[in-house]
Amino acid sequence: MHAKRLWRRWYRYGHALAITIAIALLLGFPVRGTAADPIKIGGSGSTLGTMQLLAEAFAKQDPEFRATIVPNLGSSGGIRALAAGAIGLAATSRLMKDNERKLGLTEIEYGRTPFVFAVSTRSKATAITLRQLADIYAGKMASWPDGTPVRLVLRPVSDIDADMVKSVSAEVKEALSVAERRPGVAFSVTDQDAANEIEKIPGAIGPSSLALILSERRSLRALKLDGVEPTVGNIASGAYRYYKRMFLVIGAKPPPTVQRFIEFVQSPAGRKMLTQTGHWIR
Repeated sequence: MHAKRLWRRWYRYGHALAITIAIALLLGFPVRGTAADPIKIGGSGSTLGTMQLLAEAFAKQDPEFRATIVPNLGSSGGIRALAAGAIGLAATSRLMKDNERKLGLTEIEYGRTPFVFAVSTRSKATAITLRQLADIYAGKMASWPDGTPVRLVLRPVSDIDADMVKSVSAEVKEALSVAERRPGVAFSVTDQDAANEIEKIPGAIGPSSLALILSERRSLRALKLDGVEPTVGNIASGAYRYYKRMFLVIGAKPPPTVQRFIEFVQSPAGRKMLTQTGHWIR
């Protein structure tokens, strides 16, 4: 019975994602310029705010550059869209899989950002322990210290953020499995959906990234985890161990516009913007 329920949930999620990708490829967030053919950039939701800011900055110095940021593709959808020629550049928050590498694509790591557990800035919570986190996912911790009910924001079972949550500890991994099996549990399909839910639902907590919070100027607070602040400096030093690797993925023959944009991302000006939006650059 459990397997059938998960299959129905997965089918609904896959069907909804396919529709979202189709719509997203028709719509996008334009970055102004003068060139006739803008490049489309899409992929992981945790990359999009940063890509928007970088594209806007590059358009100011390169009058021929135009870009459209395509929402709601996810890392896998962005890679598939790039391979199909629907977008010109994918931005992802994971390494490519073996079958994706066979498509003739190349990934370039542009930074690492803390993977965080976030609450609204209205919340009084500023820190959480791994034990408390496991208890929240297991349903054992139902209220915050001030009495506000805990509202857990979950990501789909197949999502990279779900995998990241599981990697935090064995106890949290087991507790997440319990949370995913609760009757009537709702999942936030995209990174932006999750951020919206955490912002608006009193007592909400869920996974996010420092890059998303800073680049989109979200009203979210990244919680200290076991006393460690999720900062760029702390992932650089190894004090905070949970982070996402961020990549730009290109085709075998990227157009000159894409190459120029990547060069800007890797330039001192681009690196400064990445640092300001919560990225550690190795």
